Parts: sequence; C-alpha cells; structure tokens
Amino acid sequence: MKVTVILKENKTDSFTIDSENIFYLDSIITNPKDSKLNEPIVRHNIFDFLSSKENFKLCPNSLAVDFANISMAVYSIDQTANREKFGHYGWSRYIELNIPVYNIEKWIGTREQFERTLSFLSGDKWILNFRKCTKPFPSFTISEFRTDKVCLFSGGMDSFIGISDIMSKNDSLATISHHKGGNSGELTTQKELIDLLQKEVKSKEIVPYYFFVQANKNKILLGERTQRARSILFLSLALLVANSSSEKTEVVIPENGLISLNLPLTPARGGSHSTKTTHPKYISLLNEIFDKVGIKNKVVNPYRFMTKGEMFAKTKMPEFVLKYINKTLSCSKPGYYQQWKGEKERQCGHCVPCIIRRSSMYLINKDESQNYVKNVIGSDEKYEDFNAFKIALKRYSTKEKIRLAFQKSGHMNISDYDFKRYVNMYHRGLKEVKKFILQK
Repeated sequence: MKVTVILKENKTDSFTIDSENIFYLDSIITNPKDSKLNEPIVRHNIFDFLSSKENFKLCPNSLAVDFANISMAVYSIDQTANREKFGHYGWSRYIELNIPVYNIEKWIGTREQFERTLSFLSGDKWILNFRKCTKPFPSFTISEFRTDKVCLFSGGMDSFIGISDIMSKNDSLATISHHKGGNSGELTTQKELIDLLQKEVKSKEIVPYYFFVQANKNKILLGERTQRARSILFLSLALLVANSSSEKTEVVIPENGLISLNLPLTPARGGSHSTKTTHPKYISLLNEIFDKVGIKNKVVNPYRFMTKGEMFAKTKMPEFVLKYINKTLSCSKPGYYQQWKGEKERQCGHCVPCIIRRSSMYLINKDESQNYVKNVIGSDEKYEDFNAFKIALKRYSTKEKIRLAFQKSGHMNISDYDFKRYVNMYHRGLKEVKKFILQK
C-alpha cells in the first residue's frame, strides 16, 4: 500500500495528484500562520529562526533549504505511517515524496542514490519526485552569526562529552537540539547542560538552537514507534545552521562507535530492524550526496572509532564532565516511566543505550543503579535488550565474526584501514558491555 506525501512550495501552491493515502506539509519557508493546509503532517518552529531579528537568525542557501524540506517530509511520514498498517508483512513501507526544489537538476542527478540512502536508513522503498519551484528563492537578510563548530546535542552522555571537547579548544560553538511535544524532560536537560557548560567556559560563546519539530498523527496516520529516519531531520537542522555560518562549517555528530555501527545483536534484529542513524555507510552516502549537489558543509563523527568508555576516558574536560555526567539523558525512551508509571527517574535502565551507558560508567566504578528505573543486574525480570546483549557476546566472540557482520551492510566508501578500526572498536565495545552484564 503506497503512501504519498506532497510538500507545498508556498501557500498558493495548488499541486496535487490523484492517489490514495495522500498527505501534505508546507515548506520550511512558509509561515505556519499563513498555511492553507487543513491537516498538515508536521508542526515546527523552523520558520521562527529564518524570520528572526535576533543574533541566531538563519540565512541558509537554497541547497540547504531543499535538503531540509526533503528531510522534513521523510521524517514526518516515517514518524506517522504505521508499519503494521502500511508495511509489507508489517515492516517495509512504500513511500512516495513529491518535493518542490530550487535546484532541480542537481537533485535529479542524485535521486537514485538518495532513494537508496533512505532505504538503507529506514528499511523502506522510497520514491523521490522532484519538481522545480515556481517562485525565486527568497533573499534572506545576511546574519552576522558565525561559529567555529556546529554540533548535534541531544542531551545524552556522548553529546555532552562532544560539546565539552569542542569548547576546550574552540572559541565558539552552535549546538543543535531537537525536541517534540510531551514532558519527557529532553528540552529541560538540554538547556540545563548548555547553561552549565557556558558557565564553565565564560570567555567563549555557545549559541544553542532548540528546534521543535513534531509529526502530526491523524485517523489514518496512527504513528510509528520505530522512527528510523529521525536522524536525517536532526542533520538537516544542523546543516541550516552550519550553512548560515559558512559553507565550510562542519556538522559534528558526537556518537560512540558501538552505537553508530550497531550490528544486530540477534539474528531477529538483522537488516533495517537495527537502527542506522549514524552508521558509517549512511554518513558516507550523505556526504557523497552533498558533494554531488554542491553542499560544501560536511558531516563528521570524530568518535566513530571510540567506545563509549573511551570517549569518557579521553574527554578534554574530565573534571567538568564527571561532575555533571549524571545529569545527561541517554535513554531511548526518556520519560516513559515518569509519564506512565509515576516514577521520578527518567532513564529506564534496560534499553540498549542505557546498558551501554552503564557499561562505560562501570569501567571507572561510577555506575550507580539508583539512577535508573530498572536495575538489570541480578534481576529476575526478563529484559529483551539485556538478553540480546548476552546473545551478541557469543555471536560476535571474534573479530572475524564482527567483520563478516559489518560487511553485510554492503559496499561502503571507507578504506581497508578504517574498516579494521571499526572492527577493533566494536570488539573493544563488546568487552566493555561484557564486564558489566556478567558481573556478579
């Protein structure tokens, strides 16, 4: 069953097609207050940053806006089109996007590669139909905003280490945070940690961008819990900021290699059943697309060959990071127990990120089970991800087995040397987890 998405160039855009299951959203340069759509599939505050008169005003070029519009459409339908309802055998969906772009020749030249990249990311079949914008690209007022680095900041342990490391050797930083509705605590955590870092590095400048983007469910789009394509939205928001600073400003993803590689812990989690939000193949494919269309800003992950424990051990601001590390939020479902079970704690303790987090803390005797709702160590309860890690320890008991599993991702534009570094890193990362989960 195909799902069709149409992005409107502006409030006067009348483009449509005859199709079932068709849904709409506006371009990011359309003021939501002027929208003519009765039921758009997303809400956001991006326009506020494009029209702002403050020092965080954005002035991206047309390529960055094109990419943001594509990513917004991808994110919105990925979040809302239920796999059980629309997916083949309850999983792979067939999604067609109809997107107006300012640089149509460039995007058409990368269409097939872009479709394959999205399929690798989410496990779905994607069709990208581009049409040329009828109106000229708006001339944004040039902003005085400039920064040394732009870094994704979720409020997690890795991103906290990442922004701390950047500020230890740079004079300015723009952080990119994304939050949705609800009271999961993400936005509160993000703001608190940024404030703490700014107080620590008083002579340097941190410009935090807090983007609100929420996909809208309806009677047909019931919502989808897997949300495999969220990272492309996150990166597109960062690109808007980096591109507004300069065409050479990099987008930094601070993510440990074990999570980035994310080999399927069990046979049942193979293929797209394991998230690929910062997988080296995905990042490489995105940078190739950027290069082909003429986007000069690059996406980099300086921690791709480090385990989480190694990130912690090698941080450039060890005393500061250690002092506030327990304020970070690594859980894959923050606020779940707080919202639905009345618990005070925000981190579940039994998801994959929580287990990897506890493993890294355990290495330096800083793991404290009381910071989590559930303690997987010594518990009689059965936790799916905890048991999956036990299977993975046997499944990837040698570097050769890790290498073979990594190769199943298909061709990647990385050197043999870097391939070995990924394998070695994953082997070390599993050792960290093993020490934690097999403790007495």
